[in-house]
Amino acid sequence: MARKLSDYRRADDSDNFEYYLEYGKVNSSAQKFAILLIGGAEGGTVGEDAATEWFLKQANYPDYLVLRCGGVGRQAQWITDNYRDLINSAAELSIDSREAANNPEVVQYIRDADALYFAGGDQNKYEDYWEGTATEDALNYLINQKKVPVGGTSAGMAILGDYYYAPSRQGLLSSEILNDPFHENTQDIFRSNFLEVPFLKNVITDTHLDRRNDNHPETRYGRIFGFLARMMLDDHHTVYGIGLEEGAFVAINENGIARVFGNASDRGQDAYFLQSNGAAPEQIKPGLPLIWDNNGQAVKVYRIQGTPEGSGLFDLNNWLTADGGTWEYWFTTDGYDGFRQERVRD
Repeated sequence: MARKLSDYRRADDSDNFEYYLEYGKVNSSAQKFAILLIGGAEGGTVGEDAATEWFLKQANYPDYLVLRCGGVGRQAQWITDNYRDLINSAAELSIDSREAANNPEVVQYIRDADALYFAGGDQNKYEDYWEGTATEDALNYLINQKKVPVGGTSAGMAILGDYYYAPSRQGLLSSEILNDPFHENTQDIFRSNFLEVPFLKNVITDTHLDRRNDNHPETRYGRIFGFLARMMLDDHHTVYGIGLEEGAFVAINENGIARVFGNASDRGQDAYFLQSNGAAPEQIKPGLPLIWDNNGQAVKVYRIQGTPEGSGLFDLNNWLTADGGTWEYWFTTDGYDGFRQERVRD
């Protein structure tokens, strides 16, 4: 669809926001609350299509809003190109300063949305620009009062947890946090001072768990395990994590029941639901490798392999009721070298 002049809004440089709107075909109506968590490399897959359709149907023909930093992208256009019959409109809003985040026009764009999607990017910018502003208030209004569906990929998923990691420096490696739980790159683990998303209380989320390439020499399974160790130390109660491989999509309905969409491959589409298993780490001190063993049962994990149709069941109300996956235990006896993931034997 060609842009109309009224569809595109670029603020003055001093305002630091940009807005772009695409129109769909139908009028929006009452939506259901839902959450869609995306592993971070979803583009052009059958899993993405199925999960997106599920999300838009919860939103019930919404005014769909994408939030990001760094200028508007093509997400709104992609939604209208592929799902025009499931939306009323799709828009993108890039909020690139705290001044913009307190702008009444920006706030109204957010409050008018019926479905909310956080794009990937840099979660540190999301925190720096939006936390403690009128934008944060508007986002929590959408999530907790208007109860619109909310989703996010990569950095956009990272900020949805009660705990979240928003690094201001190089991203943390598994070996760094496991070999020194207080490594300098762990300093940006935060809790409860940003978004308040139902069913994600005491939860940290992490994406790209299986990614490994020249720029990313290690997978992130050990990283999310290390996050839980730090959370356990700080708060002295059961803590939780949701970690996704790059091709996984966790769809959580209004009752807190999750299922997992995936990309019809034999790997790279698994979701992991982690919970501490009653015992604190045996060794968690600066400069020393993490030891969190608990007889090989430090963290209990439910693993669900996603499918295009949506698979498995996991109840985020009790973190016990589950089906369609397998239970595992994760533990370490000696930092990174001692980290293990083992299936629970029947």
